[in-house]
Amino acid sequence: MLSIHFNKEFFINALKANKNMVTFLSTTIALMLTLLIHGLMQGNLRLEYFGYALIVSFAFFLWAAIDEKYRKQVPL
Repeated sequence: MLSIHFNKEFFINALKANKNMVTFLSTTIALMLTLLIHGLMQGNLRLEYFGYALIVSFAFFLWAAIDEKYRKQVPL
């Protein structure tokens, strides 16, 4: 049986340090896994779809990084 060890402390510290990168990586992995499962079930798995998914994920990462840099922070 395949055992996956998940270090929660490492993930939480990474999330606190760089929220955009962790979000980018986790959504990219989830998107790739979804594409893989759907492609295998439908029988139309193509490499181009994974390239498009990477481009879209990177665009959202870039958007989030620029938004965080230029958005005014409202003090609580």
